[in-house]
Amino acid sequence: SDAPGVSWMHVSGNVERPDTGGALNKLEVEAVVSWLNELVITRGYEGSIGVISPFRAQVNAIRKLVDDNQTLSETLLKHEFLVDTVHRFQGDERDLMIFSPVVSKGMTPGALGFLKKNGNLFNVAITRARGQLIVVGDQTECGRSEIDYLANFSQYAQ
Repeated sequence: SDAPGVSWMHVSGNVERPDTGGALNKLEVEAVVSWLNELVITRGYEGSIGVISPFRAQVNAIRKLVDDNQTLSETLLKHEFLVDTVHRFQGDERDLMIFSPVVSKGMTPGALGFLKKNGNLFNVAITRARGQLIVVGDQTECGRSEIDYLANFSQYAQ
């Protein structure tokens, strides 16, 4: 719906550690891009859209999958589309934000540690949405994680 607020789209993913480091969840990448397609192509959503993730590898994979779909990437140009890490999103707002937490089975201690130490990143993510925030991720694993803000948010979104 276009109503302001928060929704969580559950995706059971699997995390890989790319050679470049960080964390990547391919199932979540596919779910994000398929949701973008649903929003702008199927439903004709007209607001501005951003996608935000704590991990550079996830951002790059989402961007590449969008770019591989010409119809989608051209349509998203009209929506001030931006996909980036939280650090780069400072000060930018969008009507609708999609947050891709990546957290799922297979998270490395390093990736988990990064998320634990950077709760402020999540605050940036959720405050960038003017109208709607959609989390696309593994609600079960986020809820179980030792990452307080994600666990709490997962319970809140239920």
